[in-house]
Amino acid sequence: MAGTLVALVVIACAVWLGVRAFLAQREITASEQVAKVVEAHIAAGQTSEARDSAKQLAVHVDAAQGFVSDPVWRAAGLLPFVGTNFSTVSQLAGILGEVTHGAVLPLSDAAGNISPSTIKPVQGAVDLQALSAARPAVVKADSVLQSAYSEVARLKSGFGTIPQVSGGVERFKSVLGKAAQQVSTADTVTRVLPSALGSSGPRTYLVLFQNNAELRATGGIPGAAAEVHIDNGHITLGRQTEAKGFPAFQQPVLPLADPAKGLYGPILGEYFQDVNLTPQFPLTARLASEMWKQRFGDHTDGVLSLDPVALSYLLQATGPVHLATGETLDSSNAVELLLSDAYSKYSSVQEKDDFFATAAAAVFSKVAMGSFQPRAMLDALTRAAAEHRLLAWSPNQSEQDAITAGNLSGSLPEQMPSHGVFGVYLNDATGAKMDYYLRESYKVGGVMCRADGRPNWRVEVTLTNAAPANAATSLPDYVTGGGVYGVPPGDVKTQVNVYAPPSAIYLGSLQNGEPVNVHRDMDSGYPVAQTAVVLSPGQSVTLTFQFLGGPGAQPKPDVISTPSVNNPTVSALSLSCQAVVR
Repeated sequence: MAGTLVALVVIACAVWLGVRAFLAQREITASEQVAKVVEAHIAAGQTSEARDSAKQLAVHVDAAQGFVSDPVWRAAGLLPFVGTNFSTVSQLAGILGEVTHGAVLPLSDAAGNISPSTIKPVQGAVDLQALSAARPAVVKADSVLQSAYSEVARLKSGFGTIPQVSGGVERFKSVLGKAAQQVSTADTVTRVLPSALGSSGPRTYLVLFQNNAELRATGGIPGAAAEVHIDNGHITLGRQTEAKGFPAFQQPVLPLADPAKGLYGPILGEYFQDVNLTPQFPLTARLASEMWKQRFGDHTDGVLSLDPVALSYLLQATGPVHLATGETLDSSNAVELLLSDAYSKYSSVQEKDDFFATAAAAVFSKVAMGSFQPRAMLDALTRAAAEHRLLAWSPNQSEQDAITAGNLSGSLPEQMPSHGVFGVYLNDATGAKMDYYLRESYKVGGVMCRADGRPNWRVEVTLTNAAPANAATSLPDYVTGGGVYGVPPGDVKTQVNVYAPPSAIYLGSLQNGEPVNVHRDMDSGYPVAQTAVVLSPGQSVTLTFQFLGGPGAQPKPDVISTPSVNNPTVSALSLSCQAVVR
């Protein structure tokens, strides 16, 4: 009889647990659907709708938590072998409840102040009060999400954990990590953006327009620049000028480190057009800011930079811009019109400069007036930042930290001891606008062959001159250079700079499979291999750079490169121990 009763109790508990697991799963499934609705309402800035859907989410989450937190469920968590499944589910439900009440509900209340439309100017001004009002909710949500992510990361699958539970933990951790990153970004934005937009006093920013048709390490020659004034959110365009309007300074405007001078020459600090021969945008920005000050006497509070490709992304959000010159600039023609067609249409340098200034002012006016779709604009800025086409620098350390966190700093590749990242940076040496026709592709790979745990790394850089065969005569001298700097018209001369991880040791280089000597140096702790190639129309060259990685580094490194007219292809390079230099 006693045995029968025990069996009945066990069966009853099993049924009880099974029913509650089913009900909890049903509530979790419902909460996933509602969570997507909440996210959409918050993104749209719909406070009332976001608040209502967040309350529905809380109902489902609370119900699920209740089903997996009763005494029978908690007791099941103590059972050997299978107990880990019950205890893990209870912990996950508890964390989900913390996130819902501590992060989602507060953010839904502030939806109108944290959506992309918050930073959309209205009649030339950004509402800084909305950003400030959103901050308390964002700070609370950031703290809750960071704590929740840490809790989930500490959960370990014990012996007996079924795949459904362990998979659920990993999925939850992934979603939570993404949410934590997004809210962390919002925390940074609400903390530094108001002051950056003039809440505590007027700001003046220098904007560099990089021209990828004449490559520089960070993108292209800064052929034009402008001041943007911001006072308590009100945005106005100030002085505009071309790079040729700057004098050749007799010496670098700021002290340059010996490696920088050795790699790029003192011209780095003497010519406005050459401030970004270095791939370190913070140095570029300081040099440009100082040149601006010496030329015009104006102090700047930071430097921004973008190229025509980034501009084409912005035009996807603004729609077409009609220019006073008669052209219509849109996302499909911006790159070709600004970097190629304009050179054929306008014969004089002044006409070209006037056209670029007109285009920049027209796009600025549309953005400053808020004539764009907020979500599309956010996507455009995110893409431009990811491709390093949108860069920023601030002398204010707090703001610079935010810039770095937003992947906008343009610094040398961030490294981890176990994972190397190469930087491949290109500078035009033709003295013209032929890089519109340059095509690049990269391969990077490695292999572990040594007993000391140091991998062999290899980077391959393939460059092609895709200009027409008759480029010397069919293209204007302004584009080919006309041979002024010793490069035959139609040819492209390119300086290639490969920055290896600081722990790497240089082994050797090849050009089309044959050994080649390169200039070697150190720049800010990074080993650098530098060379230059000249390509006639239709010609290609492959440069190979070989390095020994640091102890314990992974055999597969990554690579970032100069943003060019065309996004270059990057592929994995397969290596064998027989093919590497020991």
